[in-house]
Amino acid sequence: MRDHSQHIQLSREEAVAATLAALDAQPEGFGWRGRAAAANHAGKVARKLVERVSLSESVGRVLAYDVCAANDMPSALTCAMDSIALHWSDFADLADGEVPDTSSWVRGRDWQFANTGVAMPEGFDAAIVIEHAQVSADEQHVVIDAAPSKPGAGTRPAGSAMRRGDVLGRAGQLITPDLAARMGSGNNGSVPVVRRPRVAFIPTGNELVAPGVPFDPDRASSFAARGRNFETNSVLVKAKCEQWGGRFVPFDIVPDRRDAIEEAIAQAVEQADIVVLNAGSSKGSDDWSCEVMEQMGQMICHQTNHGPGHHSSFAIVDGTPIVGISGPSAGASFTLNFYLRPLMRAFSGLDPEVPRTPMVLAEAFPAGGHGPKGHGGPVRGEDRPAEHPAHKPGEPEFFGIKLLRAEHAEDGALRAWPVPGRPGSPESFEANAYYMLPNGPGIEAPKPGDVIWAEWR
Repeated sequence: MRDHSQHIQLSREEAVAATLAALDAQPEGFGWRGRAAAANHAGKVARKLVERVSLSESVGRVLAYDVCAANDMPSALTCAMDSIALHWSDFADLADGEVPDTSSWVRGRDWQFANTGVAMPEGFDAAIVIEHAQVSADEQHVVIDAAPSKPGAGTRPAGSAMRRGDVLGRAGQLITPDLAARMGSGNNGSVPVVRRPRVAFIPTGNELVAPGVPFDPDRASSFAARGRNFETNSVLVKAKCEQWGGRFVPFDIVPDRRDAIEEAIAQAVEQADIVVLNAGSSKGSDDWSCEVMEQMGQMICHQTNHGPGHHSSFAIVDGTPIVGISGPSAGASFTLNFYLRPLMRAFSGLDPEVPRTPMVLAEAFPAGGHGPKGHGGPVRGEDRPAEHPAHKPGEPEFFGIKLLRAEHAEDGALRAWPVPGRPGSPESFEANAYYMLPNGPGIEAPKPGDVIWAEWR
């Protein structure tokens, strides 16, 4: 039997922090993390990290460098609203609010139409809104009932919105539709962005088969996938990867053999910036993932202190982080949120931590917890024993992930109701948020009315 007594267990936060610290210590660092602040250019980086994309494709990407206005805007004296353009000299000697006799005025010489955002007609330097003008049927003459208040009234001077060289978008900013529009208004048709992190996914397991196997209920015993599990985490990882701005790199199912897993990892770290290794991280006779990663590189942790996802792991191989996730897709979904998303954000130069949201707990959490059992009571063979490292009394030793249904109450407060059932159960699909419930001696669960910091699902 293989020895697992030296396995490293970390908390969710410790695992991410330790992995990022190990990546930061590498000569090349990790992606664009910290590079924008240091003003490093892609030419100085062994792995090209910047690409140029059209403005229409830039939303959701991260700016690699500052983007500046290419010219003044407006580039000329511009009309502020739909108006008629006038000469201030025709009003300068009149009393405040007085209007001149316009009976002899001619369009093009004494007045002219001027529309919002359009350059003022040549030679005109003030404007009044069209509502203060009565234009003749042939649109050549005008009567006005109001005067401009000063030279330049009703106009926008050249450069009043932005000057050439003004910074419109800062390096490290996440590009929103509004920011993209502002950069475009500064005459930028394309912008430099951090390239998308490439995320390789390696599913492992002798029991796995791709879904879509024909099933005949009359010949169930001869079902080709009998006793097997359908590999669905590739769908999950691809969807989350692309949702978070990455590029998915698929691998075929890898059998539970050390040499096969080692070969897949070696290929993946050459092709990707982040690798997700699925399954084989627990303590079964065919679980080789942690041992292979430990042999090939630096092991950060073998397991974490939460469930689902207790047997999540981290390693660095050839400068590439490997996230080991375990379990069916219901549990893998959480661990991808916990571990893949922070790495993808860090690669792009963003804060790896995703903010949590305060909610008022509406009902008590059901009794019972998820994870290794301990602290008295009869020993059940189906329960894993407690295996937590030493910690101070009153500090959480394990976290159970609790599903929530969060919505705004009549008083406007965001309230959260615990959702029964385990992740993956029919009831769980009603949940739109979750909370990491701390467990351990001396730890009291939140009570109804308490504020908890939850995460959106």
